Amino acid sequence: MPDPLSSKAAAAAGFTSYIEQYSGTVYALSCLLLEKGARADQAATATFAALYEPWLKGSTQADAFSIAAYRECIRQCSLVAQDRSRCSSALLTWEDQIASALWYGIQLPLPEISLILQRSVPELKVQLRGIREQMAAVRSAVPRPSAG
Repeated sequence: MPDPLSSKAAAAAGFTSYIEQYSGTVYALSCLLLEKGARADQAATATFAALYEPWLKGSTQADAFSIAAYRECIRQCSLVAQDRSRCSSALLTWEDQIASALWYGIQLPLPEISLILQRSVPELKVQLRGIREQMAAVRSAVPRPSAG
């Protein structure tokens, strides 16, 4: 009869390797969405804590772990942001902040962002174009210091 503790230990070891592999980008995403600090740390930690039980039960597959990690990070950041009166950037909606953080911040490819956000690539391109236009409009409205 197989030892259930040894299979659990093996699963935990596999989970540890995924934490090592994805902790940097999950933390970066939480910082982009919540700004650096305790809230970003809290969201990143909660992300992996929430993924641990599904990992042990085998409901999170290794090849889909990155998608699950980014989705869970977004969910955790959303929970933290709801507790705050203001998100990290009032210029963009929460959905635009997420898309911007995934594309410009941690620089994921559009097909992966599409899987994470469950939106088509053409929809994402339209959204990112709108974000660029909005940010460009804000930059052009800010007066530049005169050289003088």
